[in-house]
Amino acid sequence: AIDDAFANPSEESEAAVKSLWTNSGGRNQVLPKGVYATQLLSPSGVSYLRKLIDVASLSGIPTRRPNGMNRHGMIVDSNVYGAVPVQPLVETVEEIIDRILRPVGRMLFQDRIGCEDDLDYYAFTISYGGTDMSTMQSKDMDLKEHRDASVVTLNINLNLPEENYEGSEVFFRGYPAADSRSSDVFGTSSKDEDGGGTVTFSPGMAIIHLGAHRHGALPIMFDDSGNNSEGNQTSGKRFNLVVWLFGELGDVRIAPYSNDEQLTAKQRWHGCNQ
Repeated sequence: AIDDAFANPSEESEAAVKSLWTNSGGRNQVLPKGVYATQLLSPSGVSYLRKLIDVASLSGIPTRRPNGMNRHGMIVDSNVYGAVPVQPLVETVEEIIDRILRPVGRMLFQDRIGCEDDLDYYAFTISYGGTDMSTMQSKDMDLKEHRDASVVTLNINLNLPEENYEGSEVFFRGYPAADSRSSDVFGTSSKDEDGGGTVTFSPGMAIIHLGAHRHGALPIMFDDSGNNSEGNQTSGKRFNLVVWLFGELGDVRIAPYSNDEQLTAKQRWHGCNQ
């Protein structure tokens, strides 16, 4: 479907792509309004990315924490201080951005993303649960409610099939309303039923949402026996790759576009010079 949309951008080809992002990501769950999920990576795809991340972790390259809220993980970029410039990993992330996140984000949020709003990115890994063996410090267990510094966000679970855990659902509050008259500068609905809910990841599953959509992560849980409530072995850890898109110099547009300002299908898939 992605190849068809690139070859022939149209309402029909985009509808086929959108149908892949309106399911529950392989799980029996109802997604919050404005949150889209799909089974993006196969187990072999997850394993490949994890191996690249392990290579970067063991490279000895000095790194800094991804952001002010996540203490454990790494920034994936060739040009950012404190990031990991391992080229195969950077190239893989940039391919995901160019072929998936940027065109699909423009398609799903046509009134929120224009030509200059998603040209730059910030990618990082995060880890919940367990212990950092290099420092013997406990890793992050949850994530407080927040907005992302992005116009659109992609969040991919990188757990292997055998790495089970419980808890750590991503929760969402009210969907950011496209209404400049809102009392909230971000236009966020005051009612959780207008976009609130939780999402449970499965290995290789990805979600896309607006950066302005308030969200967080519930505590990850594990027990000393290493088994979950169904008797399956658990690792008590969750690994994810997160990508933020935004405009030049970190600009994040919030105001919606009118119908006549929105991109055409061809512009969404081939860029705004089309």
